[in-house]
Amino acid sequence: MKSLSVILRHFAAVLIACFPVAAETSTWDAELAFARLLGKYDIPGGALAVARDGHVLTARGFGNVKPESELPIASCTKAITRAAVMLLVKDGRLRLDQPAWAMVAELLPAHRDPRLDKVTIRQLLDHSGGWDRSVTRVDVVVANAKSEEPLRNLAGTPLDFDPGVRRRYSNAGALLLGAIVERASGQPFERFVKARVLDPLGMKQTRWSRTPGVKEWGAAAGWTATMEDLVRFADGIDKLVGEKRGSWAQSGSLHDWGLAWVYRGSDGLSVAWAVNRSPEQGDFGAEAKESLLAALGTTDRPEEQEAGEGEGAGARRKMPVSRTKNKFKAPVYNSKKHRAQAYRKPKIRR
Repeated sequence: MKSLSVILRHFAAVLIACFPVAAETSTWDAELAFARLLGKYDIPGGALAVARDGHVLTARGFGNVKPESELPIASCTKAITRAAVMLLVKDGRLRLDQPAWAMVAELLPAHRDPRLDKVTIRQLLDHSGGWDRSVTRVDVVVANAKSEEPLRNLAGTPLDFDPGVRRRYSNAGALLLGAIVERASGQPFERFVKARVLDPLGMKQTRWSRTPGVKEWGAAAGWTATMEDLVRFADGIDKLVGEKRGSWAQSGSLHDWGLAWVYRGSDGLSVAWAVNRSPEQGDFGAEAKESLLAALGTTDRPEEQEAGEGEGAGARRKMPVSRTKNKFKAPVYNSKKHRAQAYRKPKIRR
């Protein structure tokens, strides 16, 4: 039975390679489901990309967003940061169980929480480093500081629990990982990621955000990308790093700038989407994830670290209330007329 599934998977890969148009049509239901949700939640625009086994099946824009639009990917940045760390582990420059703060020892105050010295790189990756933002709100303090001050502030703050005891989502740990990558590689974080992650995967339109209030999040949430780039990342990163992670997903939320999600299934399916406004009510993220995976015919539902509220720098700006409904409406599906939008290689902005 196992050999049959392997044969079928290889056969599907051959079909996709030989008949790319047929492969695109398999995403119609997902495109329609995503468009309907944008209309339901009155979101101005978004982008969606789907890939399978090395082939991008669709990269499409909706509403006021084009396929080549670069959108803030929020905490999906953490997946890129994790990849940078794992490449350095592969190179032998880092070990997952080594003390994390030892890499930036000059930032540690003489009088500090002794538990900081026990925090490992592995614990930073799995959000068990000891910070609980619902208790100290250390993430907010970190986000509003500049240069190395965020990490100095972090080093001077007592941990909320013993490292490794439990998991609590933390931007602080990701910011520390960014500094560790710089120390271990001897390069600025952005340069190392571009050379070792972005360029090998063909990600030409992924870069540090130029938007104030977003770029300060750096290795935690500071990147922008097209959805084609993000789905290429999901499709190829485990092979590049040399991992066998099975299925995984990462969500992102920056209240002023919208939501993002990247997914990699154990069956070779990869999905990435982002929208340019966070709905005031309802749970667009959860509904979009479920609707898209159902439309694409997968039952793989990996556990993921949720970004949650409180991630944007500063207080959330109240969205202006419009007296007229958003003009963007979900397209009417017609099996004879509807075709997946032909994707043209985006121009690289200088």
